[in-house]
Amino acid sequence: MDIGRAFTYPFQDSEWLHKALIALVMLLIPIIGWLIVFGYIMRIIRQIALGSDVPLPEWDDFAGDLARGFKFFVISLIWAIPFYLLAGCFQIPGVLLQTQAGSDLAEDPLFVVLSLCGYCVAWLIGQVLTFIAPLFVTRFAVADRFGAAFALRDIVRELPRGIVDLLLIFLLSWGLSVAVAFSLLLCIVGILPAMLYYQFVTAHLQGQFRRRLDASGATASTPSPVVSS
Repeated sequence: MDIGRAFTYPFQDSEWLHKALIALVMLLIPIIGWLIVFGYIMRIIRQIALGSDVPLPEWDDFAGDLARGFKFFVISLIWAIPFYLLAGCFQIPGVLLQTQAGSDLAEDPLFVVLSLCGYCVAWLIGQVLTFIAPLFVTRFAVADRFGAAFALRDIVRELPRGIVDLLLIFLLSWGLSVAVAFSLLLCIVGILPAMLYYQFVTAHLQGQFRRRLDASGATASTPSPVVSS
């Protein structure tokens, strides 16, 4: 994977500032604007997966981006439900113990251990979801079809082929998150530009992941034709 390119490609577009400013304006609009940006990011992933990262997509399909962003949100929610139900199961013993013993249980070592273990397992389960997310996100982004994100048989077959790249994306995303957090603490950049840059970088990494996965012979979701607005 070309890691350096993921950090620099937005600036290779001569109109990058104009397009970034539109995205920042969208981020200022609660819910609707956020969904539009999510949809735009899906277009970036698709473009990169199909072999081109510059120029960035034009802001010429707000309705389509809104629809894609909403689908992405629903897909993420559906995928998260079983993981967080499983995570919740590990917290049930601590909750039941507290319910039965009352509020004086806070200093009980058993309750503390059960609570910590429950939260740790829940956190780990959340990280597993984050780790595999590029599989179903990029399938949806490329195919632009809701069902592509739930082709479980194909996703399971793709997992071993893409596990190294998935690990790389996971670690880079974590590192970038930490860098963004420090930049915010040091007031180097504002929160919205930092969030947007994070999305651009991770979109490129995920697009590369899907392109490499498809090129390696893994099952690929068939792209939908590009429809110009």
